[in-house]
This record gives sequence, structure tokens and C-alpha cells, in this order.
Amino acid sequence: MFRQFFGGGGMGGGLGGPFGGGLFDTGPGFVFNLGGGPGIRVQQFGGNRPRRRPHNHDPNAPQQPAPSAASALQSLLPLLLLFLLPLLSSLFSSTPTTGPSLRFDSPIPPHTLQHTSARLKVPYWVNPSDVADYTPKKWRELDKAAEAKYVGQLDRECEAEVQQRNAIVQQTQGFFWTDHDALDQARRMEMRSCRRLNELGYGGAR
Repeated sequence: MFRQFFGGGGMGGGLGGPFGGGLFDTGPGFVFNLGGGPGIRVQQFGGNRPRRRPHNHDPNAPQQPAPSAASALQSLLPLLLLFLLPLLSSLFSSTPTTGPSLRFDSPIPPHTLQHTSARLKVPYWVNPSDVADYTPKKWRELDKAAEAKYVGQLDRECEAEVQQRNAIVQQTQGFFWTDHDALDQARRMEMRSCRRLNELGYGGAR
């Protein structure tokens, strides 16, 4: 076992004892390194001269190849995908709003051409130059867009009317008394947009 670790011939006196010259000059030897960094002493017991660790300043040390453009791009690819994927998804998912502008209250130039939607019979006005080449299919699509826009506008106006009525009702109720005349007036308040929604079949409990 002693020969296996230290490469010597054993503990015999013929080799000069455990510290004889033959013990440290043959075999692979036993080397230990206290850190291996600059200024750290490396001690060797037996064997040949130990190999030194290559340093950056060693001219005989193998040089690391410089990173190529392909490897640099490959390392940046996950970061690029992290920023590009949400941008591309937002671009493809967003549908641009196309079509002529509409008016529902009254004709004001250039919205002078009146048209009535097929299903809800909603009158609206458009610019004649915007629909000069419209086919029956395009008119049906425009009718659907006009009805959706009209119902949405009525819904917002109806919500504002409900809030106004509720505010008046709250003002009529005091700590010790209630203004019944103002309360009846608030209940009879004209809510034109809500009534129109009910006529179209889109009104709810408000």
C-alpha cells in the first residue's frame, strides 16, 4: 500500500528508509496542492515533476476560441423571444376598425345619406362617398355595425339617466322627513335612452 501511494519500494533500508532517495524518484508520485492559485506552494512527494496548471498568461496554454456571431445570437434568442412574442400576438390579435363613420341623431354634412338597418330598423346617416361602391353584403355588415354601436350608445346614456335619478331620490330623503313631491318627480323623470332600449328589446331591470 505504501508503494502504491508513494511509488517507492517500501519501507526497507535498501531504499534509504521511508525518506530514501529511491522512494521519491520513481513511480507516479504523490502530489497535493494547497489551493493551486498564484503564490501558493505546491508540494510533491515522489514521482516526476508535477504538471502546472495552465494560466491565461502562459503562451503555451491552449487559447479559447472567440465566440462567433451565431453563438452570441443563440444565447440571446430566449431574451428576444420573450419580448417579440407578446408584440407579435398583440399585432395579430388586434383587428383594425374599418368602415365609414356613422351618425344617429341628425344629418350633418358630410353625413347626408340616410339608411335604416334591416333588423332593428335603426336610422343612421353616412357620408355618400364612403359607401359609393357598397354591395348588398357590405350594407348588411354595415347595418350590423350600426346596430351594435347604437345599442351601446343607448346603454351608456341609460346608465347615466339611472344614476341621475338615484341621486335625486337620495337628496329627497332626509333624517327626519322625506320630500315626497321631489320623490314623485324623480320617479316620473323622463329616461329616453332607457325607454328606447326597452323598445328594441335590450332593456333590463333598471
